[in-house]
Amino acid sequence: MTKGLTVAGALILSVSACGGGGTTGPPGGPPALSVGGDYTMVVELTENGCGAVTVLPLPTRVVHAAGATQFQLIHGPGTYDGTLEAGALFRTAPRTFADAASSQTVNIGGRFLTTGLEAVVTVDQTAPAPACRYLVRWTGTKTGAPNVLP
Repeated sequence: MTKGLTVAGALILSVSACGGGGTTGPPGGPPALSVGGDYTMVVELTENGCGAVTVLPLPTRVVHAAGATQFQLIHGPGTYDGTLEAGALFRTAPRTFADAASSQTVNIGGRFLTTGLEAVVTVDQTAPAPACRYLVRWTGTKTGAPNVLP
């Protein structure tokens, strides 16, 4: 069980993303939302009903076309499809990681800041039994150009 949780923790906390910030909208218009780029992560296990869980501050990249509402969050070997909402809030579609010994479903929700991002990662483990949940707080600092949040 510990091995499965360690692998899940590594997958969850290894998200990288690509793209860049600092893009503007049409000439004379407001700047377009832009959050793509690399983020250095600090991670903290904040709630744990699963026993031994290891979380890792893996490099994170956000792939985002300026002005788009869709993006990808890449954390280590895991890629998550996300949607941007008003106020630079975001959420990702649930992603399940499974092998012969374990199964975890990961959801990420948070917000982008001009200097980075804040998020809570929720992991629901269904195997091995019994089912359990743990939460990880991410604080990411953007490298390079700041995010553009009109």
